[in-house]
Amino acid sequence: MKPLKQIRNLRNTVWIYFVIFILSILVLMWFTFVVSLETNYKSLKTKDIVSIASYILEGWGKEDFTSDKLDEIAYDNNMCILIQNSAGFTIYSYDMMADNCLLHGSYSLELFRYRIEALTSGNGYYYAEIQNPRFNNNTLLFVMVVGEKENPSGYIYLNTSLEPVKSTSEIIKRQVLGISIMLFILGLIIAYFLARLIESPIVRITKSAKKLGQGDFDTQFDGRGYTETETLADTLNYAASEISKVDNLRRDLIANISHDLRTPLTMVKAYAEMIRDLSGDNPVKREEHVNIIIEESDRLATLVNDILDLSRLESGNAEVNITEFCISDVINEIMDRYTLFSEQKGYKFIITAETPFIVKADIVKIQQVLYNLINNAINYTGPDKTVYITVIIKDKKTARIDITDTGEGIDEELLPLIFDRYYRAEKNKREVIGTGLGLSIVKQILKQHDYKFGVRSEKGIGSTFWFEMPGHISKD
Repeated sequence: MKPLKQIRNLRNTVWIYFVIFILSILVLMWFTFVVSLETNYKSLKTKDIVSIASYILEGWGKEDFTSDKLDEIAYDNNMCILIQNSAGFTIYSYDMMADNCLLHGSYSLELFRYRIEALTSGNGYYYAEIQNPRFNNNTLLFVMVVGEKENPSGYIYLNTSLEPVKSTSEIIKRQVLGISIMLFILGLIIAYFLARLIESPIVRITKSAKKLGQGDFDTQFDGRGYTETETLADTLNYAASEISKVDNLRRDLIANISHDLRTPLTMVKAYAEMIRDLSGDNPVKREEHVNIIIEESDRLATLVNDILDLSRLESGNAEVNITEFCISDVINEIMDRYTLFSEQKGYKFIITAETPFIVKADIVKIQQVLYNLINNAINYTGPDKTVYITVIIKDKKTARIDITDTGEGIDEELLPLIFDRYYRAEKNKREVIGTGLGLSIVKQILKQHDYKFGVRSEKGIGSTFWFEMPGHISKD
């Protein structure tokens, strides 16, 4: 027995629904042409005879409504017509059955009874299906009162033969049966190939998706056949490309974090062993080694904190505490903390942030952005060790903060990757300040504030990282 999942696949589902559709058409056809044939025939015949009687009644007495017109009606509809006055005398008669109808000859004795039936009916007419005693076939008889029933001016009689439909029905049954068998077989074949045709691009996409799930990021999705499957294939190809990039970044992230963790851990262990084995009794050496252990421990703590910060920012769990402050004052305060670094390492910081500009943001997170961008510029600036920090006021409503280095610049094709997690242009780096996660943290904080940001770079000249903050110039 096939499992339910296999029975409900797309090909079988399409095939089953198409077969149900064919069977529904065949059942409808059988009901229309075979089962209800006789009933429909009698119903239509009755409607026709009522319509003809009404037409005769409407035209009776008009100058252009002659006996020739009545003859034409009788001949065209294969019926006998008899019109009598109120006394029962015949005014017009036309026999299509050679005195064998119910209105003429020996069968006309019942006319009085039919007339009474019409007079006593609620609508002024009477019709019935009556068997012709001579031909033993059914006929349809119709009687209509002319004028008011209380004082009739005449009577219209119509009689027509009901053609035997039983033999006709048998012929139609055989024809419909043959057509049904051919249609059913043809429908099964069409349903099978249609199901295969619909299923084909989805099967191809499914096979490619399995390869993608197994780690083959170079797999290509082929959705040829339908617009929807082609769109799905294009989307999956794009997704595979992005997943491949993410996977490469993940590998780089693990490799870089492992490298950055290994170095301080190795140094902590090494200097701890040195204190134990060599410098334990030498206060100067012991202090030097302990300071190195403390520095490397701080470096480990910074790395772990950056990873946690980035995780909180990417998950959306980091809170934003909005306050109003002067961005120019914040930049000047931050740069004061780099004075000792500048004196010891020889770096020059050119600051242009004189116009007091008031913004609303999370001051702690904006400080983190500035620290990360300045540290990044220190890492990649040129031999002159110069970093430029500039605040540009645009239209008195926006402050643009530029942090510029004088390094070798970034290749154009690498610019879209520069804010990715743990991406580093190792070949250009001069110092090791930070953990490699700084630009990713910058990106998440600025996105959280809905600020515009970016980077521009020229080979051999340097790079500028920038972001914009809405606000206004201080009135003080």
